[in-house]
This record gives sequence, structure tokens and C-alpha cells, in this order.
Amino acid sequence: MDSLSWQMRHALRMVVSGSGAYLLVFSLGLQVDFSAVITAIFVTQSNVGGSYRVAVEQFFASIAGALCGTGAAALIMPQDPVTTAIALVIALTPLAMLGARSPGFRVAPISAVIILLQAPEFEIDTLTLALDRVVGVALGCGAGVAVSLTVFPARALAAAVETAAAVTGLLARQMQILSKDQPAPRGAHGALAAQVRENLVRLGELVEEAERERRGRSTRYAGAPRLLRTLRRLRHDTDMLRRAGRDISRDALPASIDAPWCKAAHSAAETLLGVSRLLAGEDVAEDFDTLGPAVRVYLAALEEIHKSGEAATLPPATLRRMFGIGFTLDQLRLDVGDMIEIARDVPKPRPGVVAAVTGWRSARGRA
Repeated sequence: MDSLSWQMRHALRMVVSGSGAYLLVFSLGLQVDFSAVITAIFVTQSNVGGSYRVAVEQFFASIAGALCGTGAAALIMPQDPVTTAIALVIALTPLAMLGARSPGFRVAPISAVIILLQAPEFEIDTLTLALDRVVGVALGCGAGVAVSLTVFPARALAAAVETAAAVTGLLARQMQILSKDQPAPRGAHGALAAQVRENLVRLGELVEEAERERRGRSTRYAGAPRLLRTLRRLRHDTDMLRRAGRDISRDALPASIDAPWCKAAHSAAETLLGVSRLLAGEDVAEDFDTLGPAVRVYLAALEEIHKSGEAATLPPATLRRMFGIGFTLDQLRLDVGDMIEIARDVPKPRPGVVAAVTGWRSARGRA
């Protein structure tokens, strides 16, 4: 039902955007309804930041296409299929190269094709058609952005926060598996790591769109890039612990270090789970961060092994694993502290936002 509600809202935005662009063109007495309506529908994205991005790309792509189309027409002056094909080659070559370098310009060749093929067919001057194309795209961009800002507006920042909560929850599950004194189920870590990687890619896109919203004055929060950087560090810490602590059993580590390690991994899982709940806007206890004390206990156990001389009796591989875990746990403690600070400061999802974003993510996954 929540996913359906999001789909209905997004569909309504697209309908309002397309019909609004047409009414705008009609009220101005222009003949650019085709370009304006198509562009308005295309610009209406799932969040405001995405609409900003597509609007800018569409506008500058239309200008590039218009320039190349009119330039090729002026150079060749196509009168028949052969000369028209030559003009298309001249116009499309630079635009195709530009689109290959920048995905935002992949629609630029469409403008050039419209100008070169429609101008002779409708006996319209190529310069007039190029100007009409740019004006139509500009009006469509304006209509699409206006609808995204006013009709059930969805913010990329809210989606980024919800995705960050999902990532920290997945990292908590990884640490929970590591905290158990038994080998992990086959493929458990790999599946969770793949989900973390997928969500971080999505989070990177959302943070980029959230920054566009901030530059467009749709939001004032400037900490989204820091949120992404910190989560990437947490993922790195968790991966390092997964490699160092993979399939640890009581036979792999001395008893004096095994219990502190399991306790530290369990504390990391509980603390990350608290961060996830904090990002989701849920209430958590003030002292939910138990990772710091657990890491200090582990480091103290390492120091005791070194002082007692027990370290000299252990295999080098075990020592490397023990001290690698200690170093990474200490780094994880610092990064979790940063993440808690960010989670307390970031704008929390409003009621209904998480459900809407879940629908957005489901639609993105099926696309």
C-alpha cells in the first residue's frame, strides 16, 4: 500500500507537469508544445534534486543540439536524402562524442535530428526551429521543476538518510555474525557485503542530488557528503574485521583474547543498530554506544598478552590477526563516534517519508 501510494503521487506529479507545460505554452501563444510537454514529463523525477539535475542537463543538451543542427544545415544546406544524411553525420558526430563523455548530453542528438529532419518537411527555417526547440525545452524544464517543488515534493536528503539507516543496519548484521563463536553460514557475509555495496552506490547518487537541492535552496543541511564519507569508512572497517575475524573459533585465538573480541564485535553490532534507529528517527537511549568500552577491554587484553610473554608462543599469523583486529576496532570506534554525531544532527524523516522512500527504492530496483 505504501509503495502504491508513492507510485500514485509520482504519477500525479508527471500528469500535472505534462498538462501544466501544455497550458503554459498555450497561454503564451507559442508553438512549442511538443518539446515543452515531453521535457516537463522527463524532468519530473522522484525527488527535487533529481529534477534539478535533469533540467540542467536537458537545457544545455538542447542548446548543444540546436547549435550543431543549425551549423550542419548552414554548412550543407540539405535538399535531398544524400545531403541530409551528410548533414546528420556532421551534426551527430560531435554530439555523440559529447554524450559519450557526459551522460547528461546523450539527449543532445535528438535536438539536432529534429532540426535537420523537421525543418525541410514543414518548410520551417532551421534557425527558427532551433530557437523553438530551445524555448520549448526551457519551458518544460521550468514546469517540471516547479511541479517537483510544489506537488507532493520529495527530497533527496530524506531518501539519503533512510538509505544510510539501511546501510548501518546491514553493517550491524555483519558484525553480529562476527560476534558469534562459530563459523559464519556459507555466503552470509558475501550477501550482506553486496547489499551494502549496492546501497552505498545508491546513497552516492542521492547525496549528489541532495547537494543540488542545497544549492537550489530547497534544503539547508550541508552534511550529506560527510554522511557518505563516514559510511564508506565504516564499510571499510567492517570489511577489514570480516577478513581478520573470518571463521574465528575458540581454537583460532587464545582464550584471553577470544572473549574480548566477541564482546567488541557484539558491541559494534548493537551500537551500529542504534545508529540505524537514530537515523530512522526512532528514540534510542543516550548511552547506547557500548563500543568504546569494549574496544578498550580488547586492547587491554592485547597489552596483557604482550607483557606476559604469551605473544612469543603464538604463531605469527595469529598475532597478525589479533593486532589487526585491535587496530581496526580502534578505527571503527572513532568512525562510529563520528557517525553518531552525524546521526544526531541530520534532519530526521518526517512521518510517511520512510514509506514513500521505500516505494522509490523498490521502483528503482525494478527499473
